[in-house]
Amino acid sequence: MQWAAFLTFVLTACYTPGPNIILAMNTARLFGFKKTLPLMAGMTGGLFVVMTLNAFANIFIGKYIPSLLPALRTIGSVYLLYLAWKMAFPSKKTSNETCLGSRVPKIADGFTLQFLNPKVILFGLTSMSTFIAPWASSRGPFFLCGLFLTVNCAIAFTLWALLGTAQGRVPGGQSRAMGVVMGMA
Repeated sequence: MQWAAFLTFVLTACYTPGPNIILAMNTARLFGFKKTLPLMAGMTGGLFVVMTLNAFANIFIGKYIPSLLPALRTIGSVYLLYLAWKMAFPSKKTSNETCLGSRVPKIADGFTLQFLNPKVILFGLTSMSTFIAPWASSRGPFFLCGLFLTVNCAIAFTLWALLGTAQGRVPGGQSRAMGVVMGMA
């Protein structure tokens, strides 16, 4: 197995902004880190389920992925651009609200997001089909890979939520500049 390539891919995919990071960071910015914990617990649970499904389904759907990949990439790219735009240029009416309104996202919101998050689904499928499938035929390595990916993603959105908490303490003008920087990332 190509460990350096695998770890580089995992670190890049986990720690760059995507739907999980943007939602966790923005929720922490608006409501604080402590109130973001249920959302992150739901995200972690959902990630684990999605990664486990990826692990067990990878062998069977591997032959269909090449034909689906262009459409999934397009959908994922458009979704990430939409989230970046909303982060960089929030409307005045919703600048102090999340996409769920003025309520704090719950465990179920974080869990459900994983099944709608193209980055997570593609990340799991790509990781396992590229780095695990060529050298492993049993399900154990796929499951361990899914667990490893889940833990790394959970660490990533926790770190970004901490950054969001810090951003929430910054006065309004600098907070706007930070939103634009995050939207560009």
